[in-house]
Amino acid sequence: MKQSLLPLLLLYTALLFSQSKVDSLHIALEESSDDSLKVKLLNQISSAYLYSSADTALLYSRKALVLSEELKYLPGEAEAKRNLTMIYRLLGDYPRAIENGFAALDIYEEIGDQLHMAKTLNGLGSVYFRLEDYEESLNYYNQGLQVFEKLKDEYGQAIAYVNIGNVYKNIDQAQKSMENYSKALKINRRLGHKLRTSINLENIGTLYINQEKYDKALPYLFEALNLSREISDNQGIAASSSHIANIYQKKGKIQKSMEYAALSYEVASQNRLKIESASACLTLSKNYSSLKNFENALKFYQLHKAYRDSLYNEANLEKLQHIETSYEVQQREQELTIKEQTIALLERDKKISGLWRNILIVGLITLTLIGFLIYKFLRANSRRDKALLLAEQASTQQLEALDRAKSRFFANISHEFRTPLTLIKGPIERLEQNPNDQLSIETVKMIRRNTNRVLKLVNQLLDLSKIDESSLELDPTEGDVYKCIRAATSSFNSHAAQRNIDYRVQIPRATLWASFDRDKMEKIVFNLLSNAFKFSNDGAEISFEAEHSKQELRIQVSDSGKGIPEKALPFIFDRFFQVDNSSTKEHGGSGIGLSLSKDLVELMNGTITATSEVHKGSSFIVVIPILKIETRQREAVEFIKEDGVLPKQKSFEFDEMDQRDLPQLLLVEDNDDMRSFIKESLGVHFKVDEAQDGRVGLKKAIKDSPELIISDLMMPKMDGIELCKKLKTDVRTSHIPVIMLTAKAGMDNKIEGLEIGADDYLTKPFDARELLARTKNLLKQRQNLRDLYGRMERGIDPKKITVTSIDQKFLEQILAVLEDNYADPNFGVGEMQKSMSMSRSHLHRKIKALTNEAPSELIRNFRLKRAAQLLLQKADSVTQIAYKVGFNNLSYFAKSFKDLYGVAPSSY
Repeated sequence: MKQSLLPLLLLYTALLFSQSKVDSLHIALEESSDDSLKVKLLNQISSAYLYSSADTALLYSRKALVLSEELKYLPGEAEAKRNLTMIYRLLGDYPRAIENGFAALDIYEEIGDQLHMAKTLNGLGSVYFRLEDYEESLNYYNQGLQVFEKLKDEYGQAIAYVNIGNVYKNIDQAQKSMENYSKALKINRRLGHKLRTSINLENIGTLYINQEKYDKALPYLFEALNLSREISDNQGIAASSSHIANIYQKKGKIQKSMEYAALSYEVASQNRLKIESASACLTLSKNYSSLKNFENALKFYQLHKAYRDSLYNEANLEKLQHIETSYEVQQREQELTIKEQTIALLERDKKISGLWRNILIVGLITLTLIGFLIYKFLRANSRRDKALLLAEQASTQQLEALDRAKSRFFANISHEFRTPLTLIKGPIERLEQNPNDQLSIETVKMIRRNTNRVLKLVNQLLDLSKIDESSLELDPTEGDVYKCIRAATSSFNSHAAQRNIDYRVQIPRATLWASFDRDKMEKIVFNLLSNAFKFSNDGAEISFEAEHSKQELRIQVSDSGKGIPEKALPFIFDRFFQVDNSSTKEHGGSGIGLSLSKDLVELMNGTITATSEVHKGSSFIVVIPILKIETRQREAVEFIKEDGVLPKQKSFEFDEMDQRDLPQLLLVEDNDDMRSFIKESLGVHFKVDEAQDGRVGLKKAIKDSPELIISDLMMPKMDGIELCKKLKTDVRTSHIPVIMLTAKAGMDNKIEGLEIGADDYLTKPFDARELLARTKNLLKQRQNLRDLYGRMERGIDPKKITVTSIDQKFLEQILAVLEDNYADPNFGVGEMQKSMSMSRSHLHRKIKALTNEAPSELIRNFRLKRAAQLLLQKADSVTQIAYKVGFNNLSYFAKSFKDLYGVAPSSY
């Protein structure tokens, strides 16, 4: 099995301090009065605690960073950030590790400290190794090795050889891995360092494990474990014992495997070593499963999953929230400034216009008095004509408003129909294409759920039609009113549990026998509760109360949701009215639910009222005359807990991370069923990440840079049009193809989506096969562009390998930077990053997406292609051409040239 979680890549880069050394550093820190010396001591103390207590090391590194930034002491700041890179790597916080590593590298490059620059490159390589980005990891390790060789630093060379060996091991190149391990082991044995020797022994042991040569692996691992115990290396003890436990588990020696796995877990958990803890828990889970102890097997598997997930879920959420908050504050400040300026201008205009208004009023009064007798008759006629005109205009405005409301209604009802129809149509077409397959129970439930949704919409439209024609009549029958209401309210129990909503139902346990229209009563309850759930966030509170007194049934539905603005409250029962008519509205709907409820309540001679406060919730009260029949008494069936509170439930699922080597897609869709359907349709061919609205989708696109994005058009917080516009105008995401899904079938909507940069457009209901085909075609087109670049022998042609103007401009800038700097041997990724004003991670993802090469490869291959041109022109000797294109190492130039062109430079 690949050792993708190898733990000890950076141990070589730190000095081990004895306890007395740590104590002496603390004493020196207390006695020191020189601030720059304090920074050095704080960094040394942080290094001392690095592998024994990461939290303590983090505390001292932060102190060193704050003090060095106050002093503007660059060497101290760089050392603190380098320490933070190693600390965050050990704690599994990779985004912060990369951020601090790049910052340290920039400072070391600025002050010309090559030794620490090489160590920082090594540290970045280790972080990317943990992220399984082996290409980028190897790139940074090789850069570090070149510097160590230049400085003739054997210690650093050994570090680099081990790290490069680890990368080759993880990409299944065992021979290259063993070559690098052997080089490192030779140096380490000569230097006689137990820690590094133990690490080498463990590396060789795990390499044999990958080749399933367990008997050869064990002696190396036992020797590594003994050496780790001698020097109290907790991480080495945890890692070596975990590998030994894994071998014994594979050999069927369960008791021995349990012994070493328990040792590994004990040491790892005590020292917060998440990776080793996860590995030990997985081995223990397998062992308990072999012993038929499934309770403990499940327990340790859950622990393994928790440790593993925490390594990926602790991304940069706090930083993103801070950035988002800062942006919102800045926007509000700008809006306030504009508002103040506008008010000032209005006040000035008001003063100026006031004088003229007074003059005009006096003049008008004078003219009116002079012409009063002459124009009296004409003015009387004019008033009558004007009244008629105003009445006509008012009627026209009412008709236009009604027409706009109806148009909005039909657009929304179309969207409401198209989404469930797509979810019904898709599985049926799949079953038609594969008649031998069976639909899963979840798919059947989804079809039934969306069929009921369509049926509900149709019934509401029919009821509205009957109300308009005054043909809707009551159909009363005798029955238990409370029982009917209990059945209706219980339909929301599972939905409340799924969303962790505190759903409280208070209905008397007595029997209320009366003559009433059961169907219309259920519709009133359903509409009010649907509205409450629709406009409440997960974890909110919703209450339903019913009571009968003085021959009246009183129903109250309250929620703690977003509330209704005061200006919109008088219109919420109007037909087609919606509080939010924008394309980014939070919640779908047709605008007929509350209107229908009001009509049904009034049909039953009742009243319905609403109160609401923004951000605090809404409350609806229904009062319906109900005459209780005393001749029939029945026991009410208790459907809820005695206190009226439903228990909160959470289902447990094993959510395995998708580790397949497939293209990564991002699906941005606010409808849960639609997301599940699309993910199921595409999941065989792609890894599919999900976002429930445009704002979350934009953040994920910037952070993860998927290969393709599928987005709905109508979504909360940010609609698909705005999302696509932001994606296509941001240099970090402009290269990502976008497929737009929508229920709006009009040509104007399609043209609007295509004009702002959407690469394809699909109307609901759509065929899942068509979506799959269009997705594959777009990805194939992008790959063809990258392949086209790979076949270009003389450099980049931005027009041929880009789709958007932003990407073309970006590559043109890259080309200009390379043209200006390729002959400089010191020009590298750091200099390119500064020239492009981009972070290293975004620069890497962008160039990789457009050219299929990492930035370092792009620079190297550009130089090689320029060298090939000069060789064809016989412009100079091979040696001089190598120097001209920025290579200082002739053997590296020859090797790289042969790797690219298949022949040596002299034979080209």
